[in-house]
Amino acid sequence: MGEGKPEAIGKYTVIKPLGRGGEGSVYLARDEDLQRLVAIKRIDRGGQEREREKQLVREADFLQQLRHPMLPVIYDLLWEDAWYLVMEYIQGVTLSRQIARNGFVQEEQARGWARQLADILEYLHTRKTPVIYQDLKPDNIMVCPDGNLKLVDFGAAFRKSFGGGQKHVMAATVGYAAPEQFGDAYADERSDIYAFGKVLYYMVTGADPAKPPYTSLSVRDYQPLLSGRLERMIRKCISEEPSRRYQTAAELTRELHRPSGRGRLRRRSFIREIEKRVWLTEM
Repeated sequence: MGEGKPEAIGKYTVIKPLGRGGEGSVYLARDEDLQRLVAIKRIDRGGQEREREKQLVREADFLQQLRHPMLPVIYDLLWEDAWYLVMEYIQGVTLSRQIARNGFVQEEQARGWARQLADILEYLHTRKTPVIYQDLKPDNIMVCPDGNLKLVDFGAAFRKSFGGGQKHVMAATVGYAAPEQFGDAYADERSDIYAFGKVLYYMVTGADPAKPPYTSLSVRDYQPLLSGRLERMIRKCISEEPSRRYQTAAELTRELHRPSGRGRLRRRSFIREIEKRVWLTEM
């Protein structure tokens, strides 16, 4: 089929490219038998082709076993000139595009979305064989027309039992990946929690952690009205040391369902401070 857009992949008529990820291209297509839109991901084979194919089939199999409202349904895995993974087509825009278009997210909305992300992480982490997503970032989170989120692109995800005692080759998106993903440590549930904290930071500030001058600015520098509870939660999630973070996604969920508490007091204090500065300026 070459490097251009294929006209058809099996029974699926290709409509247009949707994008390209680390492992291959993604296309919008129509299932001619069931007359529904699907997303098809072409997997680039790369080196060690036979072992890569075995891993792809194994990973596609375990993805088909996952059932959660925030996950796309996997329909098919087929071979043409390469392996193609056929999945549910998710309508909407990425979280990164949503924020680039509309600016930062208000705290109430951010807390609602954060609860959804914590829920899907808890689901993945508590499977019989835990699944570590590894690459949580705004580009992998879709905002659907109904306002809910979907998590896409499982190319980096792995089950903790994969590879036995061998170290898993980890994905590492600068700005979102935990420090251990760039070193010799193993990624675990707390690595996903670190990325969760960076995504939440991005939601409430509109500042992309992957771009400077993020590293020198705190949440409070952007959002002085943010509740102290949410600010502390973000700081804890993105601690450099895994043992200082929340240890499970269930802890995140419990924290997010607690009332913000001191948000109104902080807002009143901020307003009084502004009024004081205005009064001093006018003297």
